[in-house]
Amino acid sequence: MGCLSAPFKVLGCLGLVALLVVGWLYRDSVLREGQRLLGRVEASGSTPAAASARGRPGARALTSARAKIDSLNGWRADSIVLTPSEVASLVGSGLAPEFRKQLDSLQVELLPGEITLRARLRTTQLTSDLIGPLAAVLGPNEPVAATGPLRVTGPGTGEWAVRSVQIRNFPLPAPAVSRLVSRALDDPRRTTVPWTVPPGVRAIRVRPGGATLYGAPRP
Repeated sequence: MGCLSAPFKVLGCLGLVALLVVGWLYRDSVLREGQRLLGRVEASGSTPAAASARGRPGARALTSARAKIDSLNGWRADSIVLTPSEVASLVGSGLAPEFRKQLDSLQVELLPGEITLRARLRTTQLTSDLIGPLAAVLGPNEPVAATGPLRVTGPGTGEWAVRSVQIRNFPLPAPAVSRLVSRALDDPRRTTVPWTVPPGVRAIRVRPGGATLYGAPRP
C-alpha cells in the first residue's frame, strides 16, 4: 500500500505547487476579486446607512435647498443643513456645464468631508493616452464613481477636488484622475471641477447625515 500510495502523494504535491504558482502569478487579480466580494458583503451589511446618505437631484429638492439657503440671508441664520437629495440637486445645478453634460443618472453620496458622485459617463474623451488599455473595452456610456471634497473658495465660487475615480470597477491611477478632469473641462490648467456656490454661503461641511452650509458672520 505504501508503494501504491506514493504516486498519488507526489501528484498531490505537484498539484499544490501548481496552485501556489498560479495564485502567485495572478495574485493581483485574486486580490482585486477578493476586495470586490468583500465590498459587496460590507455594502449589503450597511445598506440602510448607505442609502440614507445618498440622493438624486430633482426640482423639488432644488427648490427646498434654495429656500433653506435664503434663510442664511433673509432670516440671518448661522447655518442650515441640507439632505443628500438637496446636496445632489445643488451640486448638479452648480457644476461646470461642460462637465455636467457628460454625466447622466447622477447620484451623490455624502461621506465624512467629501462626496462620491455616481453617474453614467460618456466615454468619447476617454482615449488610450488618458486611461491606457481600459479605453479599448469601454462602451459609449459607462458607470463611474468619483470621490473628493466639496469646497467653497470664495463668494459664489467653489470647487470639487476629485481625488479618485472608478470606471466600472476599475480604479484609475492618480495622474490619470487629474488628466481626466482637465480633459473633461477642456482646460489643461484645471485639476478641480468648478462649482457655483449660492450667494450667502461661505463654507460647507459634509457628513453622511447631511451637509451643513454656513452663512456670513453676523456683524
